[in-house]
Amino acid sequence: MSYSINPILGSAIFLCFLVVILVVYIINKLQLINILKKSIERLNKTVRELDYQAKLIIKGDMELKLYQEEVEDKLNKLTLLKNLIISSLHILDKENLFSQIDDKTINDLGFKKGLILTMEGEIKLSVGFKPKEVDTLKDFVKYKKNFIQAIPLISAETEAGSELITALQTKDFLIAPIKAREKIYAVFVLANLVMPTDVRRAEKEIFSIICMYLGQCLDNIQLFEEIYNAKDELERKVKERTNELVKSLREIEAISRAKSDFISNVSHELRTPLTSVKGFSSLLVAEKFGKLPEEAKKRLETIDENVDKLVNMVNTLLDIARIESGKTEVKIAPADIAKLIRDTGEFLSPQMQAKSIKLVLDTPETLLVYMDKNLIDQVFINLIGNAVKFTPEGGQIKLSVKTGGNQAVVTIADTGYGIEKENLEKIFQEFFRVDNSINVKAKGTGLGLSLVKRIIEIHKEKIWVESEMGKGSTFCFTLKLAKEKNI
Repeated sequence: MSYSINPILGSAIFLCFLVVILVVYIINKLQLINILKKSIERLNKTVRELDYQAKLIIKGDMELKLYQEEVEDKLNKLTLLKNLIISSLHILDKENLFSQIDDKTINDLGFKKGLILTMEGEIKLSVGFKPKEVDTLKDFVKYKKNFIQAIPLISAETEAGSELITALQTKDFLIAPIKAREKIYAVFVLANLVMPTDVRRAEKEIFSIICMYLGQCLDNIQLFEEIYNAKDELERKVKERTNELVKSLREIEAISRAKSDFISNVSHELRTPLTSVKGFSSLLVAEKFGKLPEEAKKRLETIDENVDKLVNMVNTLLDIARIESGKTEVKIAPADIAKLIRDTGEFLSPQMQAKSIKLVLDTPETLLVYMDKNLIDQVFINLIGNAVKFTPEGGQIKLSVKTGGNQAVVTIADTGYGIEKENLEKIFQEFFRVDNSINVKAKGTGLGLSLVKRIIEIHKEKIWVESEMGKGSTFCFTLKLAKEKNI
């Protein structure tokens, strides 16, 4: 059995098949279009993001470039400040100070014009300003002193500066005072920026710093001038005083020589009659011319004792005069001071025994020092004699010698009445005697310690005294140690 298909039906089926295929194709294409649309949207979003990022990068690059330019500008201005400081560091003259600022300095600060004008109207610097503009600024400085004093930096934005806009024909200007010790010495004016921009903070800061630095330099210059003038004045006064002192010293030396000559002459003149008086008084006391009444003999003994005192005083005055005039022959050589101390102590032992004074020696067996033996013997006789005189009965005198370095320190200490502190520096003066009841009883001339001091000074050594009332006095002097004995 065979079947046949209607051609129309077959065509319809075929068309349906094509429609199905076309529908499927269109659906696929639509899906693909949707996918492509989404891809395009993503790409557009990415492009927009990239564009935004690019704009940010460009903006950042521009800001970085501006920042870099600003940094370079500040660095250039700092370099300018450094060079200005280096060039003016050792300048001690006002004219030389302002000569360090020129047209290059003004341009480096970012301006075309510059002017430094003192408060008296003197021009220290003028770059680019016309005479009429300078006159305007002179009037401004003259009549606006209070504003300049009160405002550290005047610009077009300030009340005082707004008056200058028309006169200077620009808003780009800065005015600052240059102060020396808080007093305005001059004003510094900058005008007309090199680059057509507003006056930036950097220009204002560096300009203020330079004005303050110039003020500090003026302070230093004024201080130097004052010190220099004070030095000249001090040198003049020192020279005058030195001349006066030299003149006074010569007068003192002349008086001292005259005094020494007078003492020497008087002492020589007194010696002869005193020797005669002493001879006759000794003979009378010894009753060589016959027996004397007891009362007369006592009077003669007193006269004989006083003559001895006068002879001792005259001899001491002669010794002092010789030392002062340089006529004393001094023979400084190594000698044993320990032996000299023992010999002097033995010589004065009768006086100490009479008052039951104990003598204590603290010296080495031998000790060589540089000294004039005869003169140092006089020192010991005077110092030990004074110690005996001012030490009460039953007291003690101690003589000791200590060494240290290249010196020997000789000490004579007593347990006497002592010396008041206010008199310690005076006891080496000629004829000085402490005014107290003890000295009234202990007779003396006040010349012994003066002679002792001069003898020690001849040896180029030191002598001093320490004392405490009621506990005694200690006299000390130094002598140089000798390495070997020179006989």
